[in-house]
Amino acid sequence: MVKGTKAEQALAREEASSSRPKRQRVPSIVEEEGENGGGDVVVRSGTLFELDLLDCPICCNALTIPIFQCDKGHIACSSCCTNVSNKCPYCSLAIGNYRSRIMERVVEAFIVRCPIVAGEASSRRLRVPSIDEENGENGGRDVVVPSGTLSQLDLLDCSVCSKALKISIFQCDNGHVACSSCCIELRYKCPSCSLPIGNYRCIIMEKVVKAIIVPCQNAKHGCTETFSYGNELVHEKKCSFALCYCPADNCNYAGVFKDLYSHYAANHGSLSTSFRWGHSIHACMIFESKSYVLQKHTDGPLVVLQCFKEPQGLFLTVNCIAPSAPVVGKFSYELSYSTAGNTLTFRSSEMNRIQKVSFQTPEKDFMFIPEYIFNPTGLFKGTCICIRSLEEEEEEEEEEEDNED
Repeated sequence: MVKGTKAEQALAREEASSSRPKRQRVPSIVEEEGENGGGDVVVRSGTLFELDLLDCPICCNALTIPIFQCDKGHIACSSCCTNVSNKCPYCSLAIGNYRSRIMERVVEAFIVRCPIVAGEASSRRLRVPSIDEENGENGGRDVVVPSGTLSQLDLLDCSVCSKALKISIFQCDNGHVACSSCCIELRYKCPSCSLPIGNYRCIIMEKVVKAIIVPCQNAKHGCTETFSYGNELVHEKKCSFALCYCPADNCNYAGVFKDLYSHYAANHGSLSTSFRWGHSIHACMIFESKSYVLQKHTDGPLVVLQCFKEPQGLFLTVNCIAPSAPVVGKFSYELSYSTAGNTLTFRSSEMNRIQKVSFQTPEKDFMFIPEYIFNPTGLFKGTCICIRSLEEEEEEEEEEEDNED
């Protein structure tokens, strides 16, 4: 057994006494509002198919604590460090002095399916071949690729900025890791132990992070996309399966945007005003209601006109309830308010999309009506809105060009 160094002993004391809270980039458990207003708990996890990454590269046995790393980033189990006389067989540098703490935590956190008992899972990682072959029902050979599951996805985040770890990943002599950006910002001084960080890369963690596959957080709603860890965030901002919430008062319905449109038409259709592309609609609302819902036909896009009364005047906003997905389409609008011969007009080349109505006074993208202009009786009228589909306008322009040719 390899003896611990002073650095390891210092780290052990630090881990035992430290009460510093850990930051998380994205919670492993996400709570979403269900149709009944309750919370559905969704545990997010990642899948690793390259299980050999969790094996010692020398003896090919499953890695177990302690795991050591040389200055070039090669790793080995404790037994192999002893067998090779603490000399890395790949680069001849010393190995056995510095532990890869993050890999120890990752290996411990992985759960894999037992290859012997089908349908059951082991509590910890087992040593299994990379590919198992099982007899298929038709007498053929079905190839089954075993995989491991990691539920503690925060282990794959930088401990400094809490963002997903990306190549290059660096490690100090006490085993703390940080992304390259944080190493530069910290001037290559580990914030946990003050040792230098940024000289030695943690190659094995770079491989694991790259190999981890995570589903979109909207998988339960129908999205089938998968990504390398950290790359899912860009997709999720524009995923068409993101939940959208019903704008009707006291309704807790949430669903995919197309389902929401059908739900609103079937259950709250009498509360909305129908509109057509390019046609103006006069909106009349009471200040206290704060929102005015428009819907295209029976199950088309939902557009919400909101009014926020403040001491200095009125703030009017227009938003489409939909995710920022290309399939939704893009809309523009023109909002005007007329009273006593005066007209205020606000044009937007692209309507904002929201997944849930907010009742906070907006800070941008609004039309402001001074207090001295509008009728303070409580009934707000004189507003006109015209909504256009940018896609349809482009198609009409193309048709006109074709006709001219």
